[in-house]
Amino acid sequence: MKAIFRNFQVTLQRFRLASILNLLGLSVAFAAFIIILIQVRYERTFDTSYKKSGRIYRIESTLIPTESNLSSREAYSSFLARPLIEMLLPSAPRIEAYSIMYGASSEIYAKYKTAEGEERGMILPIRKVSAGITDVFDMEILEGTAGSLSEPGKALLPESLAQKMYGQASPVNRQIFLPDGTFFTIGAVYKDFPENTSIVNDIKINLADAYKNDWTDWALTLFVALSPEASPEEAAGQLTDFFEKTGLGKQMGLTQPVTFRLDPIESIYYRHDINLDITPKGNRMITYILLSIALLVVAIATVNFLNFSAALTPARIRSINIRKVLGESTTSLRFALIFEALGIYLLAFLLALCWVWLFHKTGLSSILLAPAELLKNTGVLWHTFLLAGTAGIVTGIYPAFYMTSFHPALILKGTFGMSQTGRTIRIVLTGFQFLISTGLIISSLFIWLQNRYMYHMEGIINNSRIVTVTLDKEIMSGHGDMLIGKLKSTPSIADVAISDWPVGFLDYYLYTYSKSPQDEDIMYYFIPVSYNFTEMMGIEIIEGRNFDKTDQTAPGEKLLLNELAARQFNVKPGDKLANGSQVIGIIKDFHFMNLRKKIEPMALTSGQSQNPILQPTLYIRTTGNAYAAVKKIKDCIAEIDPLYPVEIKFYDQLFEQAYQKERNTSVQISMFSLLTIIISLMGVFGLVTFETQYRRKEIGIRKIMGATVTEILVIFYKKFAWIVFVSFLLAAPVAWYGLNKWLQAFAYRTTLQGWVFIFSLLIVLIITFVTVTLQSWQVATSDPVHSLKSE
Repeated sequence: MKAIFRNFQVTLQRFRLASILNLLGLSVAFAAFIIILIQVRYERTFDTSYKKSGRIYRIESTLIPTESNLSSREAYSSFLARPLIEMLLPSAPRIEAYSIMYGASSEIYAKYKTAEGEERGMILPIRKVSAGITDVFDMEILEGTAGSLSEPGKALLPESLAQKMYGQASPVNRQIFLPDGTFFTIGAVYKDFPENTSIVNDIKINLADAYKNDWTDWALTLFVALSPEASPEEAAGQLTDFFEKTGLGKQMGLTQPVTFRLDPIESIYYRHDINLDITPKGNRMITYILLSIALLVVAIATVNFLNFSAALTPARIRSINIRKVLGESTTSLRFALIFEALGIYLLAFLLALCWVWLFHKTGLSSILLAPAELLKNTGVLWHTFLLAGTAGIVTGIYPAFYMTSFHPALILKGTFGMSQTGRTIRIVLTGFQFLISTGLIISSLFIWLQNRYMYHMEGIINNSRIVTVTLDKEIMSGHGDMLIGKLKSTPSIADVAISDWPVGFLDYYLYTYSKSPQDEDIMYYFIPVSYNFTEMMGIEIIEGRNFDKTDQTAPGEKLLLNELAARQFNVKPGDKLANGSQVIGIIKDFHFMNLRKKIEPMALTSGQSQNPILQPTLYIRTTGNAYAAVKKIKDCIAEIDPLYPVEIKFYDQLFEQAYQKERNTSVQISMFSLLTIIISLMGVFGLVTFETQYRRKEIGIRKIMGATVTEILVIFYKKFAWIVFVSFLLAAPVAWYGLNKWLQAFAYRTTLQGWVFIFSLLIVLIITFVTVTLQSWQVATSDPVHSLKSE
């Protein structure tokens, strides 16, 4: 009697533990599903929030070649020249509205007065655009009038920036002053675009007639809104025909035909085949991976529910069949069990909302592009609720029918056993969990390896002793020599170098066309730098000489070409290009753009650019106490302009920030993969529980016959090892195929190494054996007499 009571207590404890694990696994799975779906929704709805969505296109052409397509001109570019835009627009009559934008949003130092009259300085994002932007993108004007953008000297201010600068006071008609003595007046405040759009919430200044006759500046993009009945293919054909018929290609010296296309704005985010594209970019494969993980997490949790239901069968089936003997119908019992499952799923959904709320409040959602705010994602919650309800009903059907399918007389006599069909189903479900877990472990390891490979490639500049600060061009032109002199005289500062662009992080730089000494067309990116830049950044001169101080004032621009440019253009130190520049040296290839781009032909130049949108970047190499150097930098700049908002960053910090999205993606996939593995282990727990319940008598007999604890544990090990191996054989080729596709999106990628697959298999085996040991130990070490009596 005591043995029966003890076994009943153990069964009850397992019932409670299994129920808690079941509910916990489901709630965490739904929380992960909600969090991932918020991220996926952010990515999938990029650039779809405009009122004219479906009718907005970016005009792209094959006019601007790169070093790889100078002869073929097959690649498309989003950049055009203003005179060409003005000529093209009338040729497509179905264009309802258009917007011309210059370059990208530029960070420019400006001064303004607050509502209280206090003068302040701020780095403001500013972009020149044509007045049609308000029509193409249906900008919502909160104060002022949209038409003010057409007025000379007027600008549109985003709501978020207006609140930051002026609080609750109206910014309309207030003035913002630039360092060159010019100013503009705020004509209106517009409602911020959502974060998942290509249109930046910057200050929009009227482009007016700028660059209207300039065929040399190909830094403008053109967005058009077509009339509802218009065809983008027809409009693209009209632009191409116009260009061909007018002979513009021949006038520009082109020998290959030029084509135009209208690219839907909704497609730009995932398009990676555009030259010199400055819009935000996403990875469609990563989005699919995240969506797959979301579905698989819920699927695995659902499999767990079925496994736990099977594991609880011994504890519940007697009471169920007693109710059948007392007259309750099988149908009502089944409905009760189905509604019980539905209740568990809905309770898990409510608990999942709490997990998501905690995830957001604790700041963990910073790894996501979109914050995990429940009220801003009601659509995701509604879909998850429907999924939870449907899954609860569907997964409740199997255990409901299974538990009520046995004859009461057999159950009450204690002869209930496990059918071969039920055993097979549970093994298949557990194998499915192992398959998914193995595939996710392989994927997360390779994603980590890819990130590690990128960050440790040869030619990367990443120096923790260098700090950077971006200064206004006017400050540098008037006080640059004095500032650099003061900084160099500081004991904690070894040297100071300058470039007109931050090097190593941007998607594009200025480029120029010329002719090689062999009279061939060439194109290269160029970055104006100070004479000591290469030494400061550790860039190796492999042929010729470095810059010296006289190169910046000597007639004719001096160039340091990278190896790729020298090889493709067939030039050497001493050669002159058609644009008058002279090559004085060849530098070792390095990653001057971000690591998402391949190394392309480029040159460091000795002359400072005259482009007004560029803000010089100072690179300051520190020695000893770096923070003392930072304080000195701030003090020196404050002496020149106390209002200047100094932002100093270590170079390695900039490097980390440049690839934060990739790191966050890696963390997301790793975190949710780990979560999937944990939920899978709960399923293993359920299956082991089921196995031990039904094999107690067998284990007791084996122990009486002399079997050791180790031998009994090996019985369980063999069963699960077989499931793990079969799952691995199915998961490995699928993971290999998916990862191979994913890696194709990277300019530089690691190889699919076999040891990762073997290591992933070992991880799953070790975790599984530990789980089996912990769960089976009690049965393997218990008194066999009790096991036999319990039957």
